[in-house]
Amino acid sequence: MRVLLQSFLLLFSFALVFLWQASPLSSYTLPIIGFLIVIYIVSSLAQTKKGKQISLGGPLGMFVLNTIILLFVFSTGGLSSGFFFLLYFVVFALVFVFEPYTIIAFAIGIVLTFMPEAIKGDVVGNFIRLGSIILISPLAFFFGREYKKSGEQEETIETIKKDVKDVIKKEGKKLSREDLEKLSDVVEETEKLREEE
Repeated sequence: MRVLLQSFLLLFSFALVFLWQASPLSSYTLPIIGFLIVIYIVSSLAQTKKGKQISLGGPLGMFVLNTIILLFVFSTGGLSSGFFFLLYFVVFALVFVFEPYTIIAFAIGIVLTFMPEAIKGDVVGNFIRLGSIILISPLAFFFGREYKKSGEQEETIETIKKDVKDVIKKEGKKLSREDLEKLSDVVEETEKLREEE
């Protein structure tokens, strides 16, 4: 369910940009980019915990970032834009915020959004640019999957450590010395596992 909601959010971003570019409001693209940058910065700061960690702003931030970059690419020439490469960074940024499977929705959105422009002018060059996004999508997917696995493993290690410490604290007087030593060894092993990651 989460993947569907995140995919819908991404596809909504593509649809919004596509409709914006086709409307008479497209002459106001630069002011809207500035407004969206302010929203992005605010959402990123709201997601940052204690000012120690950088955040991409969560789902809202990813929606806004995707919209900003798409608008920027369209306003500077679309497929022939010198800033088209920014979309490669968006592909990899997705794996830090969304589920890895949302990259499929991103690739579909890119193709559908740029297809009308791709069949005009330098068709071969345009399809190469679109194809490059599709070709790096599996790489980003596998990278995202590994990133999520490592995060889940770290959470599991922390949960084990916390649970063992709780047992020692609550039941320590009832346990034998040998059992307490074994539980202490488990806490030490979880620390070693965490340091190895």
